[in-house]
Amino acid sequence: MAEPRFEITVPESTSGGVWANFASVSHSPYEFTVDFIRLDFAHGGDATMPGQVVARVNLSPLMVSQLMEALETNWQKYAERALPTFDEDA
Repeated sequence: MAEPRFEITVPESTSGGVWANFASVSHSPYEFTVDFIRLDFAHGGDATMPGQVVARVNLSPLMVSQLMEALETNWQKYAERALPTFDEDA
């Protein structure tokens, strides 16, 4: 059987993406929910830091597993190019 091909489009209204600097994960027996949040660090001295959920994504447990694998693979590729390496013999 041939591998499926995907034709994915991004609506104009979301093509710019959103900025998130915090994430919260919760789960039920049937799904995981990831809230991507933009926190306002300008209020760093306050006891309560304001934040806004910029995206909420509900995922099946299988999708969570696949997402973790994809993130790990892409993190490794990023780290190989972007992070400095240290010569242990130096």
